[in-house]
Amino acid sequence: MTPLTLTMQAFGPFTGSETIDFTALGKSPLFLINGPTGAGKSSILDALCFALYGQTTGDERTGTQMRCDQAAAGLLTEVTFDFNLRGEGFRVRRVPQQERPKARGEGTTTQNAEAQLWRLTPQGEVGECLVARSVNDATAEVQTLIGLDANQFRQVMVLPQGKFRELLLADSKDREKIFSQLFQTQLFQRIEERLRTQANQIEREVNDHRQRVKGILDASEVESEAELEETLQNLEPQKLNAERAYTEAKAQREQAEHAERQGNESQALFERHKTLEAAKTEQLRHQPEAERAQAKLHAHEQTQVLTTPFYALQTAQQAVATSTHARETAEAAITARQSDYRQAQQALESAKERQAQLPAWQKEAYRLEHAVEQCQELASLEAQRERLASQAAQTTKAIEQQQGDVTALERRATEQELRWHQGQAALLAQRLETDRPCPVCGSCEHPAPAGQAQALVTQDDVKKVRDLHEKARRDLITAQQQAQRQKLGMTHLDEQCQRLRRQLGDATSLDALQAQHTNLQRDIHQCERAWQAAQQQAQQAQTALARAETTLNDAAQRETLAGGELAKAQQAWRQALADSDFNDEAAFADAHLPEAERQALAERVEHFQRELAKLEGQLEASAARLEDLTPPDLDVLAEQTKDARVREQASEQAYRQLASRVAQLQATRQKLAAAQEAQAELEAQYRVWGTLSEVANGRTGNRISLQRFVLGVLLDDVLIQASERLVRMSRGRYQLVRREDPSKGNRASGLELDVADTYTGKNRPVATLSGGESFMAALALALGLSDVVQAYAGGIQLDTLFIDEGFGSLDQDALDQAIAMLSELQMGGRMIGIISHVSELKEQMPVRVEVRAGRQGSTVDVKNPLSG
Repeated sequence: MTPLTLTMQAFGPFTGSETIDFTALGKSPLFLINGPTGAGKSSILDALCFALYGQTTGDERTGTQMRCDQAAAGLLTEVTFDFNLRGEGFRVRRVPQQERPKARGEGTTTQNAEAQLWRLTPQGEVGECLVARSVNDATAEVQTLIGLDANQFRQVMVLPQGKFRELLLADSKDREKIFSQLFQTQLFQRIEERLRTQANQIEREVNDHRQRVKGILDASEVESEAELEETLQNLEPQKLNAERAYTEAKAQREQAEHAERQGNESQALFERHKTLEAAKTEQLRHQPEAERAQAKLHAHEQTQVLTTPFYALQTAQQAVATSTHARETAEAAITARQSDYRQAQQALESAKERQAQLPAWQKEAYRLEHAVEQCQELASLEAQRERLASQAAQTTKAIEQQQGDVTALERRATEQELRWHQGQAALLAQRLETDRPCPVCGSCEHPAPAGQAQALVTQDDVKKVRDLHEKARRDLITAQQQAQRQKLGMTHLDEQCQRLRRQLGDATSLDALQAQHTNLQRDIHQCERAWQAAQQQAQQAQTALARAETTLNDAAQRETLAGGELAKAQQAWRQALADSDFNDEAAFADAHLPEAERQALAERVEHFQRELAKLEGQLEASAARLEDLTPPDLDVLAEQTKDARVREQASEQAYRQLASRVAQLQATRQKLAAAQEAQAELEAQYRVWGTLSEVANGRTGNRISLQRFVLGVLLDDVLIQASERLVRMSRGRYQLVRREDPSKGNRASGLELDVADTYTGKNRPVATLSGGESFMAALALALGLSDVVQAYAGGIQLDTLFIDEGFGSLDQDALDQAIAMLSELQMGGRMIGIISHVSELKEQMPVRVEVRAGRQGSTVDVKNPLSG
């Protein structure tokens, strides 16, 4: 993470808005934040940490407490921080909770805390909004981007005043959290958790299997496998005896049920015979009705010889009625068609009168169309004339300007020529010699030689001015010619417009002409459509009238023919009736049955005869089956069956209980065998996974987990780099080493630090170092950590380091060594900022951020003499 700009408004000692442009410090600078005590040097780091995490570097003051008391009431306290991370720019803005004046009325209101986070474009402008307002969301997003939380940020990238020893003195657990974030070693932690989860799962399954074995035995009501086997041996003979008793009882029950079924079948045959006899008696009650229906059918058969003339008469009567109705309908229709024809002829005459006006309307439409075109042409010419007039005005204005330019250039050319002549005299005067004749006048005395009052003008200068004058003159002539052409064009357009106005006369409104033309065209189209419609309707009415007359003639002819056929049918009917057995037509009508009635009577007679024959056949068959049978005693048979079923159920229940118990015990034996086999397999798995889990999670030996082992190797690399710097700063006395002895008790270890003292030849805890020694060790550790993290791919980017105080505890030699190391680190591409009062640092570090304190608040100023 590389800072770009930091803007603080009403924050800490800064009453207004102060901006620090870190890019002005140069690329990867080593700079000093300098200023008097209380000016606000540490507040810069507070603002940076607050912008990212909403906390100050010391975490001793909240954002609300950072508001400047001297700031204007209407000026919000806020911090805006732009930074670069992995080639992308980001901007974060935070506003702490504070009181501000109300927008309306008097008094104050509470401004809630808010935060925004944006991704910047390559041009440094605000781009995608990642967080719109939420403080927690902004903190989480920043933590995800940078890869460090606030505490880790304060220990790795910012060494606050009085807190630089925290990383140095942290225990294994705290140092593990920081290093795992920096080196992204969560994979090894996940391996630990996976092994621990798998081992715990297998252990739970082993315990579950043990409980399952106990549950299996408890479910079978036995205490052990031995008792299980003994119970099985005792129950097997009892099961066989019970099975034989159940088989015998079942056979006896089946015999009793068979006898009962035969008795029920015999009883059903006797009852069915009685039912058939009753049904025959009931059927014979309908015999008189069937005989009457048979007599009617016989009388109807006598009428069949008269069927043909009877139906012929009915057909002829129907034909006469149909043809008469058709004639009456045709007469009504022809009356309506005649009325339609007269109306169509009247409409045709009316349309014909309007059709006669059509040529005059078409001529007028042509005239209006031509007038519209002329009016449109006139409008186009007038628009052209206006544009040309506007261009002519611009040309006239340009001519006036060019005339002034030509006059000015001519005057300037004359002046230049005069200055050139004056310059030539001055040049000759410079060549005059005492007692030598003048090349102009020949005098040997030179009482008043020409002087050079102005700069000399050359022939080229004169020629350039003359060329400019000539070009301006030619441009003026060209513009005057263009103005003449424009004037002629306007005159020609005026003549064309006058000609069109004379032709149009008073009708010069384009909208009025177009409206008249549109209305006349609509009338013409309506007239043409009306004429065509009237012709079509007249033709259709004439055709419909002719069709109606034809229909009426046809209907009249059919009516006449039908009347003749009816007379013939009546004569044939009277003759057939006289030759039959019936006395008159009434007797025939009584005997003749409609077809539906005849068919119903026939079906009734047939059904009676068929049912009677069926019942007689069934009675004969039933009597034959009952010849050798006697009625059974069903109550006795049912009682015998009931007793047999009770005996069978009792023997079956005894057998089932014994069989179920034997099956249960046999199933228990199989489950126990399978459970013991599975438990043996699980115990074998646990021996592998449990051992791996204990080793990976640090539960054996030195109690070092897998992740802590990996981090220990990485820590060794960090300590190598850190010790190189600490040796230089301590003049060869101290080195940082990892403690090899495990921690006491059950506490996890592996990442504790000691310092190797070459003066005593012993290792001792880093907590025993003095204040200056602790600062050197902490600085060396921070720089070594930065080197190693940058070297490992996939780690957190530590491009920046801020150090707040601590240099005052170093002697001059250690201070020089520390500055030299920081310079080396800066040349490797890191930004390093130091807050210190040490005057030697100010002399050695020209790139500074000056913080000035005043009665009206503090201000900041970036100084980089190297940038010029």
